[in-house]
Order: sequence, then structure tokens, then C-alpha cells
Amino acid sequence: MLLATARRAALVPLVVAVVVTVLVSVVGALVAAPTASAATDGGRFAGTVRLPGCSGSVVRWPAALDSDRAVVLTNGHCVRRPFLGAREVLVGDKRWTRVELLDGLGRVARVGRAVRLQYATMYRTDVAVLRLRDTYADLARAGVAPLTLAAEGPSRGDRIRIPSGYWTEQRACTTTGTAYRLHERMWDWWSSIRLPVRDGCAIRGGYSGSPIVSRQTGLVVGIANTGYAGGRRCIDSACEENRRGRVVMRRDMNYGQQTSWLLGCLDAGRTFDLDVPGCRLPKPRR
Repeated sequence: MLLATARRAALVPLVVAVVVTVLVSVVGALVAAPTASAATDGGRFAGTVRLPGCSGSVVRWPAALDSDRAVVLTNGHCVRRPFLGAREVLVGDKRWTRVELLDGLGRVARVGRAVRLQYATMYRTDVAVLRLRDTYADLARAGVAPLTLAAEGPSRGDRIRIPSGYWTEQRACTTTGTAYRLHERMWDWWSSIRLPVRDGCAIRGGYSGSPIVSRQTGLVVGIANTGYAGGRRCIDSACEENRRGRVVMRRDMNYGQQTSWLLGCLDAGRTFDLDVPGCRLPKPRR
């Protein structure tokens, strides 16, 4: 069940079909203490973003210049209603989206505008790349510290944290590996990161697009996007399929999507380009 939400003020947990706005009942209220890496960046919410109904993060590509336009990562399901189709890919759409950029303490440091949707899909992964009007230099002057993507996703047993810019709260847990395939209604996602609810990752609506950050390195290893909500298998809640085709729905499990794939789609480490050799992200159908 996708984790976008329509209203910040919603207080009563809801469980509804995935094609409408949703909230998930929170099991527990664990808020992890800042890690050493988070403290170095000025706080646990450094680099986080509040979007309409979702969370996100400002990231900086490896070779980006201070004069480059900053980019924000969130889920593909956060950028359009109705949601994208099973194999739909958006590239280069004009946007005018209000983006609240937070400092390390969760305060709004700058209100920006996303002016270009560079990429969005819900096929194989659930990710969107928004380009801001602001440059990295603009954000630095406002006290906004971008995050950095890890070159690979987390392994079983890795300790992670999930700071939500939408709620300005954080969850933390230990991953239990990845699901070979994750299915929810018409969508299929690959190598989805498991985020166990009972271990502390009881995320809710509004956490969609939140960065999944390694507590060891401080690097972004994924973004949160969906989880168990009861109801019909593979429809109201996501279900896992293993390499042998066995399908199960895991109670008390949330999920995130890989972000390292984005690094394979950068031209000279600076420009996002789906035509870079080795890019694993799906392209629009021609």
C-alpha cells in the first residue's frame, strides 16, 4: 500500500485502496537518536524535503558543480494522480511544484520550486527526479545540505534510518535483506528493500519518498515507498515473489526501492541521462 498522503493534518489512520490517498496506522512511535553522520551534517533532517503529500531528499550527483540546479528524489507515485501506469516512464516534463527544503533540525530553511520532472517511473522501481530552480550554491547559503547516494543498496543486517521531511520525524531499524520482486496491483518492483515494522520502521502515509540512510556511512541507500496494510494479497498490500515464483504477503513489513541505479545513468557523474551505457532504469516506450 503506497505511502503518499493528501493532508498533513490527518490524524486518524486509514486503510484504503492503493489507488486513492492513504494513511497507515502507526505501530509504535520509535524516533531514533541522531547518528554520528547525521550530527556531522547538522541534524537528522539534513537534506530532507517536504512535498505535497510526500517526503523527499536533495541529493548531489558526484561531479555536480555549485552552479548546477539542485535535484530532489522522491517516489514516482508522488508526482501524479492518477498514478503512473505499469510500464509508464516520464522524462523532461515541465513542473511548478512547491518544495520545502529543511535544515538538520527539521525547520524550513528555504521554499523552492521544482521546475522540471527529469524522470519518473513506477516500473521496476518507484522513483522520480525533480530539478529545482535553485542551485546547490543557493541551497548552501540557506543552510540546506544535500545528501549523497551510495554506490549499492543495503545488505541484510544493515542498520538504517528513515527521516521524513513531511512529518519531521524519523524511524530506524535493521534491514532484513531484499525481495526479489515486489508486486502491488499493476506494479512490479525489483530488489525492494525490506523495512520491518516491529524492529522500528513503522512508517506511515507521508513517508513516501523519504531517504533510507545508512547509519554507518550516512549515504542514501534507498527511498521508502510501500508496505503491508492488510486486505487482498498483491492488491491492498504489496506481496513478494521469490526466484522460484512463490508469492507471499508479509505482515508487518514495509519496503523501499533502490537508488544506486541512478548513479549508473549519469554522464561523467554530473548529468542525468538514460542513454548512458549501463543505465538500468527503464526508458519511455517509443
